[in-house]
Amino acid sequence: EPEVRFFSPMPSGYQFVPKGDVYITKNCRQKTHAAGQTLYVVFDKANRPLGLRCPAWVHDAVVAEHRATAAKRASAVQKRDAALEGTFEQELVRLFPQTPRGEIPKILNQALKKHSRRVGRAGKVDLQQRVKLAVRAHIRHCHTSYDWFLSHGMSRDDARGEILDKLNEVARQWGGRAVSHGA
Repeated sequence: EPEVRFFSPMPSGYQFVPKGDVYITKNCRQKTHAAGQTLYVVFDKANRPLGLRCPAWVHDAVVAEHRATAAKRASAVQKRDAALEGTFEQELVRLFPQTPRGEIPKILNQALKKHSRRVGRAGKVDLQQRVKLAVRAHIRHCHTSYDWFLSHGMSRDDARGEILDKLNEVARQWGGRAVSHGA
């Protein structure tokens, strides 16, 4: 895939496709290659990728498919999200069986928030570890003075050290194990 700058001339019959919609950029890339056409990757002056240049007819076809499959894809996403929430909750209850029932939805909502880069959605960390980290983060923020320490100028590491005993106490009450560091 040739790399071009945003200011270089647009090839005849091509269209710029900004990055951002994974479905559109992925399918424009695949369909352009499948058609044996050249796909250009567009960069700005600072060498950051801006998007693609593909044949306009490919882009038009992909946008039409995008619209036609939107409801089906949204339904599939909802099913995946519900399944993730269900397995996350089961693991939370298994690892922390004494967690107050009112806390569980709060932990789930915070840990599984979409596009948040939060641990609950981290695909490279196993479920058990994600649950432990999410519960400990919830305890840290909702059941200790951690946020107060941060708001009064204490460093993250120092604040975590200050609240570690309280965090471990709550985690033990909820049925989990204490840790000596990395709160």
